Amino acid sequence: MAVKGIQIAGAIIGVALLAGCGSAKTNAEKELAYTGVWQAQPLVIDGNDNDWAKPLPYSDKDVAYRISNDSDYLYIQLSAKQGLTQQKILQAGLTVWINNAAEKSEKNAAGIACPTGNNRSGRSTTIATNSAGGRAMAQDNIKDYMLFGFSDEGVDNYNYGDSNRAGVEVKLDFNEAGELIYEAAVPLRSLYPKTTLHRYAGRNLAVGIFIEALPSQNGGNNGGGGVSIGGGLGMGSYGSGGGVGLSIGTGAFGLGGGGKKYKPTKLWQVVPIARAPRK
Repeated sequence: MAVKGIQIAGAIIGVALLAGCGSAKTNAEKELAYTGVWQAQPLVIDGNDNDWAKPLPYSDKDVAYRISNDSDYLYIQLSAKQGLTQQKILQAGLTVWINNAAEKSEKNAAGIACPTGNNRSGRSTTIATNSAGGRAMAQDNIKDYMLFGFSDEGVDNYNYGDSNRAGVEVKLDFNEAGELIYEAAVPLRSLYPKTTLHRYAGRNLAVGIFIEALPSQNGGNNGGGGVSIGGGLGMGSYGSGGGVGLSIGTGAFGLGGGGKKYKPTKLWQVVPIARAPRK
């Protein structure tokens, strides 16, 4: 009886271990469920979604998004319909992170902050985007953008619309339906500076979309908005590709407070770089 009991116990443990392995595999499959999307025609980075393939395949309660690539660029497309989400992006700031080690972490990742949220006129100011005039005023609020980890200096500041050394293109605008449209094109060579022969296909990237929190309308502090660099620059090797990465403490994350609707949004998506289809 004792031997039989041991055998039964061993069988139960074996089944549990197999179930655990199966669960881990399932989680891994889910992690890379976003298949690489080949961009047959390069996107025009103009804040216009007329050249997008719709609907966007991934969505959160705040935004819908798509990540694609061709042989030279990684493309990031994002659409925000809700007025509050649009206000958070335009007034508090949006940062897109790209980690070439496929880790869901800002550490050693490259980042694009646009808008930075550093041009807010006041805590209680509301940017109305439900009219053409309001959207035009909202556009006027975008003054600059920042790049993190694309150069040895770590942080580069630019006026909105200016070109940059990394070759990154970024643009925000409203479409005819009143949705806020975000587009970015990031040279793959800037994400893998030590890769020769432009062999990027099959590699995995993690893309993070961070929308900062708005201060609560009652004047309480919800962690602020805009991009701030905390704890020094935290210089380090940018993934496995060389270059420089930063760990940036953006204004609102991790500080909490305020009403629920003013909280930040933080999304990560792991995506493989697609291969060109065979002709």
